[in-house]
Amino acid sequence: MEISDSLSFLLTLPLFAMVLSLVVPRAVQRGYAIFASLLFLALTVYESSGILFATSAATAARFAVEHQLQWLPQIGAKLSLRLDSVSAWFVVMNALTAVIAFSSKGVWYRKSPKLFTALGFFLLFGLNTAFLSQDLIVFYLGYESVFIPMIFMVGIWGENQKASAVFRFFLMSFLGSILMLVSVFFLLSRQVKDGGAVSSHLGSLIPVAGGLPELHAKLAFFGFFLAFAIKVPLVPFHSWLKDVYVLAPFPATIWMSAILSKLGVYGMIRFVMPLFPQTMGTYQGVLMAIAACSVVYAALLAYRSNQPKALLAYSSISHLGFVMLGVFTMKNQGALSAIFLSVGHTMVSALLFFLLSKIDERSEGLDLGVPRGLSQQFPVLFTALFVVMLASVSLPGTLNFAGEFLVLLNSWPVSTLSTVVAGFGAVLGAAYMLKFYQQMGFGASSTDPGKQGAHAEDLSGFELVLVFLLIMAVVVFGFQTSIFLKGN
Repeated sequence: MEISDSLSFLLTLPLFAMVLSLVVPRAVQRGYAIFASLLFLALTVYESSGILFATSAATAARFAVEHQLQWLPQIGAKLSLRLDSVSAWFVVMNALTAVIAFSSKGVWYRKSPKLFTALGFFLLFGLNTAFLSQDLIVFYLGYESVFIPMIFMVGIWGENQKASAVFRFFLMSFLGSILMLVSVFFLLSRQVKDGGAVSSHLGSLIPVAGGLPELHAKLAFFGFFLAFAIKVPLVPFHSWLKDVYVLAPFPATIWMSAILSKLGVYGMIRFVMPLFPQTMGTYQGVLMAIAACSVVYAALLAYRSNQPKALLAYSSISHLGFVMLGVFTMKNQGALSAIFLSVGHTMVSALLFFLLSKIDERSEGLDLGVPRGLSQQFPVLFTALFVVMLASVSLPGTLNFAGEFLVLLNSWPVSTLSTVVAGFGAVLGAAYMLKFYQQMGFGASSTDPGKQGAHAEDLSGFELVLVFLLIMAVVVFGFQTSIFLKGN
């Protein structure tokens, strides 16, 4: 396959699937969405396999491909796409999340299945545009485009009081995006002032950022940092998250937790670290403290929560705090361990919300305070949930354990205090996940049929295979850390 073809299909196929979904009969929309996303996942893994499973960084670099196409020369924007050892993992996570989201339970999908499927594939396109882009203008457009399908998904298929949740989600995200765009144009204006050719390619802007006065560099850095901190989100930029996660339909919640949050992780690794290494170094202690506090504070919120979706939402923030702790070490191995843990977080978080959707498809229909006792009624479902819960609490032998251990190992020499605080958050994670599983599976049966899990159902054959394969991947990758941690 030609270089241009190998990259362009990662963008064109989701758009083709989006258009095709509008003519596929309503009755087979879910089957079409699952089949098309599975096919795209297989093609993405195949195209990225040389990079993903290379035995060394040098071998992975040989398989990396980049393609540039002139787009808006007036502002120096090019369609610069690069598939390498960083972006490859994120595009695979994107494709995998689409499979899980489309497979999640729903009355598929209420009233407007064609629109829902089309929005899902547009989301896949927007995320891949951001993950593959080496050009900051193109990255920004991909970064912004994902708001469109998410706002429609929550606004159309969400639960009661969704309007205020959508507004807060849009307001916080838009604020961060504007700050990032201002920083991008500031770098471009400085580039022109220095007499260089206008180019928003990352490679062209690195020397520009490196030549900024200290105050200007700090201001530009914080524009990017705040955008990505809101997207992850890091505490205290997480206030928008709970209502959106709880009120959104389960597929949208899966997308937000498993992959939209990775835009912030990717942005920090791909753009902020090379553009502002000195400024990051200046504030490294503060950044690591923020990440460690995110781990603990979100874990405490999860433990106090009586809503399963809210609990899992805060759990997601806590684990992403670990990811950002690895990023803020500013070491190559720290960034690699953060990518490693990101893959584990994507699979485990998506699986938790996927299995929760089988217990009750209504976003607001569950309360941990309500006694249940569903494990005997649905043994396969709760066995799967138990195994995924063990991965979530970082049981040794799982991908999440290896990822968190490597993050802590890399963060210890940089900030011992932040490492200890984050480690305490891992203990809290075990506490709230055990509470979640005990209340959902082993509480006494309720006398109220509506609160007893009347909407629950066990896993179908396809769902069981999907869950089994993902659990196996979590275990296999947990022992095959060399796939992620390639030497330089």
